[in-house]
Amino acid sequence: MHSKRTLMTTLALALLALALAGGPGLAQGPQPDSDTSLAPLGTGFTYQGQLKQDGTPVASTCDLQFGLYDAASLGAQLGVTQTVPSVGVAGGLFTVQLNDSGQFGSNAFNGDARWLAIAVRCPAGSGSYTSLGRQALTATPYALYAQRVKGYQNVVVVAKSGGNYTSVRDALASIMTASDTNRYLVWVAPGTYTELVMMKPYVDIEGAGELLTKITYTGSSGYDTGTVVGASNAELRFLTVWNTGGAACAIAIYNNNASPDLTHVTTSASGGSSYNLGVYNCNSSYPRMTHVTASALGGTNCRGVQNDGSSPEMTNVTATGMGGTTNYGVYNGYSSSPTMNHVTATGMGGATNYGVYNYYSSSPTIQNCTIGAGAGGYNFGVYSFSSSPTIQNSAISASGGPLPYGVYNEASSLTIQNSIISANWGTTSNCGVANYATSGSYTVKIDSCQITGATHTISNDTEFTTHIGASQLDGGNIALNGGTVTCYACYDENYINAGGVGTCP
Repeated sequence: MHSKRTLMTTLALALLALALAGGPGLAQGPQPDSDTSLAPLGTGFTYQGQLKQDGTPVASTCDLQFGLYDAASLGAQLGVTQTVPSVGVAGGLFTVQLNDSGQFGSNAFNGDARWLAIAVRCPAGSGSYTSLGRQALTATPYALYAQRVKGYQNVVVVAKSGGNYTSVRDALASIMTASDTNRYLVWVAPGTYTELVMMKPYVDIEGAGELLTKITYTGSSGYDTGTVVGASNAELRFLTVWNTGGAACAIAIYNNNASPDLTHVTTSASGGSSYNLGVYNCNSSYPRMTHVTASALGGTNCRGVQNDGSSPEMTNVTATGMGGTTNYGVYNGYSSSPTMNHVTATGMGGATNYGVYNYYSSSPTIQNCTIGAGAGGYNFGVYSFSSSPTIQNSAISASGGPLPYGVYNEASSLTIQNSIISANWGTTSNCGVANYATSGSYTVKIDSCQITGATHTISNDTEFTTHIGASQLDGGNIALNGGTVTCYACYDENYINAGGVGTCP
């Protein structure tokens, strides 16, 4: 009869660099009163288990083998098998150190699930190894990945179990010595964390992925907080931030005179009776937003991204406001001049919808963007009031409702180049570019564009001088309401040239 060996994991994995006094394998967070920086994290980690033979704890010296796999069965092995000889087993308990020399490979802990295959022979040096199967690894070792790619010396792990803390807020509260030369990383394992998080300078927060790590919180009566409150000189990345409302305001990420980096972040705000904002930047905030998806749903004012007196750098951002009374993909107000590159901005489903809204001396640069408004009442692709945006290489559309406008300029000067602008399916009329004011003097320059409006391609008030060069005007005529519109080498939807210099199709 063959004897049967079993492995009972009493503690899964703990980071060696964070394993301090207080029991084998117990990870402890940074000490708030300490001025000593943590030693750099290596690649190794501690594994502790309990070995039984026929139900009796083993008391012997055994050889153990460990292999890392990407699946619970079959799958691919990462790196090579590590043999740990002559391990003392007392009362069935053993502790080994693994991956000290990176035996499991440079891509061992990249955020994907991992399993540890274990084999044993007791006593050491006798016979063949007996497989004990594969053990799923807890999230803690994945902080090694963050350390490897960023070079952090201070790593604090948040996890539902097996980390330094179980909440992001407690992890941040423990950090007292962060500085430009002593940066920290708070790594957040997969799971949903219901809490309000206030970021700290020089402390980055990284999740295990936008589909894996979520921070969520409820709304507020004021317009001055959010689920995550940003800080300058810090980064938030690879996670999802929700605000579920239940009060007047629901704001997912709130930056007030703060300029964090937001990288691969998904936000959602809903349930606020008045305001729902995916990302709100105010009071001279200049965050860098890269690969951000910001959504706002419902309420009176629904805004994917709102900038008030702030000019973020927005690259590869998707901003959506939908289902509210008034919906905005991106709202730029009060001298906001963001740089928008490869941004998709959409407002839809309300009484009034704006893809991008520019208000009071806002001068955004809009490049390579896709902007739209529709599925509701009054729809505006880009609406500018007393502002001066620059639009290049973009596609702007408005559709549905009584009066869709591709671009609507109210007391605003602007430049549009190499862009496609359209207004479609309006029940009353459609206008590609509308220039409206009651006083003042404004200039609009349009070059190398395609403008479509079934009723009017251009509508121009007395206060505007509009220059159009090398562009196609597709659809209705130009509504000249006393202003000046001059065309240079322009043509209609049939590619018929308008005629002489200054003549419009």
